[in-house]
Amino acid sequence: MADEVKYGLSPEGFKRKRLPEIIDSLVQRTSDKLGISIQSGANSIFGQLYGIIGYELADIWEQTENVYYAMYPNTATGTSLTNAAALTAITPIEAERTEIICLCTGTDQTLIPSNSQIQDKDSNTYTNNDDVYIDKNNASKVEITIDTITTGTTYSLTINGQTQDYTAKSEDDISTVLTTLYSGFSFNDINFDLTNNILTISTADEEKTMKISVNNLKIQSVSTPISFYCDIYGSINPGIGTVDTINTAINGWDSVSNIKNIVGRDAETDTELRQRWSQSVYARASNMIEAIQANVYRRVDGVTSCLVTENNTDTIDSDGLLPHSIKVIVEGGDEQEIAETIYQYSCRGIDFNGEIEKSVRDSAGVTHVIKFARPVAVKVWLKIEITKDTETEWGNNNINEIRELILEQTNNITVGQDVILQKFIGTLYNNIQGIAFISITACTGEVAGEYKQENIIIKPTEKASFDLSRIEVQIND
Repeated sequence: MADEVKYGLSPEGFKRKRLPEIIDSLVQRTSDKLGISIQSGANSIFGQLYGIIGYELADIWEQTENVYYAMYPNTATGTSLTNAAALTAITPIEAERTEIICLCTGTDQTLIPSNSQIQDKDSNTYTNNDDVYIDKNNASKVEITIDTITTGTTYSLTINGQTQDYTAKSEDDISTVLTTLYSGFSFNDINFDLTNNILTISTADEEKTMKISVNNLKIQSVSTPISFYCDIYGSINPGIGTVDTINTAINGWDSVSNIKNIVGRDAETDTELRQRWSQSVYARASNMIEAIQANVYRRVDGVTSCLVTENNTDTIDSDGLLPHSIKVIVEGGDEQEIAETIYQYSCRGIDFNGEIEKSVRDSAGVTHVIKFARPVAVKVWLKIEITKDTETEWGNNNINEIRELILEQTNNITVGQDVILQKFIGTLYNNIQGIAFISITACTGEVAGEYKQENIIIKPTEKASFDLSRIEVQIND
């Protein structure tokens, strides 16, 4: 005789009683109680009554099962998963805002108060946290001119403490004076351009600034790099130069343009939290590459991915890694915080690889140089040919909207992830009406090469890079 099926909690786990089994149980209990066999068909009184009661009991069994599985990371969801993870001191990573560095251009000493708002072409808004000034002593670009040349007047230009003077002669014009002044400087990281009697002085790296002072010269405009934060939490990545609208009108603030994005990240999903939970043992280690990966990702704000490779041999390996060294590839996050976290969870006595170098002090005050790398960007070019379905109405879709749709999907591609062309086809079919056929080809390189219907294979240290200018769409009737 087979063993009786057990429902509820048992040594084997939880077994839920389902609707047919509930109704059979009600019928059997009633027959046993009355001592007679009852009619339980769909048209009988007992059948209809037990059908109503059975549904209610089935809901209770389902909720009881959900409560049981809410205790475990592999089956819990939402708040239950958060609460279960908290038992091991793991909390979900909240969404983070995108930070953008913008060149704010206008009149020198113009105050841009905190909570001033700017906007990108997709209507996302950004605000600054602190009062900041457009300031010639904190400028990445300055435009200088002269109203009139006066013979015998001395004109002075000072850049980062270095000064050039010139006393005007009777035959001099504005161009001569400005050219003489800037020609006396020999900076490697500052550029000069004289056009239409306006001298533009700019740093080679727009994020870096310089100090400028003048005498008998006129400062036409100043551009200062200022940080703004997206008002929406998540992975918002505006195109460079597309944040160009000033919503908070301020006298003296003429224009804005983003020059760098530090992209935020979306809130951690249940799946991502489960994966991190399973790796939590590594996060508590101090001498494993998994510990570095887990802690850089978990502890440094803005990090969207972290990968660590190692060379444990006595010679330089095929990837150029030093003997007994590691290479940490990190996307996002503050460089100094990343370096400090790498040092905290790495073994002493190993070497580091990477183009970014940061100094970290240990508890004894000794300075250590930590190196790490950013993912290598692989420029991907896409060519999409869409043939319309003559039997289906073509929606109000234009080429630019299709390109934006594709670009939006590429934001989900992470470091080391291959570019699967078929995934773009699914996105197009799901969002655009009236498609008969789609052909997608791709290539990589600084310039477009031979397009092929092959997936783009990305190395673990690389990340696919996309741009609207590299997405070509052709629609055929």
